[in-house]
Amino acid sequence: MTPKEISFAENYLCTFNATEAAKAAGYSERSARQIGYENLTKPYIQAYIQEKTNSNLEKLGITQERVLKELANIAFSNVTDFFEGDWTLKELADIPKSKSAGIKTLKKTKTGVMINMHDRLGALLKLWELVKDK
Repeated sequence: MTPKEISFAENYLCTFNATEAAKAAGYSERSARQIGYENLTKPYIQAYIQEKTNSNLEKLGITQERVLKELANIAFSNVTDFFEGDWTLKELADIPKSKSAGIKTLKKTKTGVMINMHDRLGALLKLWELVKDK
């Protein structure tokens, strides 16, 4: 790989945007989009990016199983998991950590608490795509 290609791949790993990575690697503004696309189709650049990605994921302890488990936690979470029967917020110690994966934002308001959940349907659809043909 050339130094420019290595720079492209390293920048791509930070941005996941081929055009921006090409610009940062020193390719011209005018050709960055095309060069970025072309670089991503080169097998040796793909292999380099995959190797670096695998190494980083391993260092972080990110596995396919862990990602699927988190996706399932989001898909099967329910806002009612966080409230008592009278709609008061449960104590943090009473909420299983796996259930909190579904929380996108949690805000304290003048009148109580506002919880926004992650896209449950989106998570379910992603899981469905993985299991539908099994």
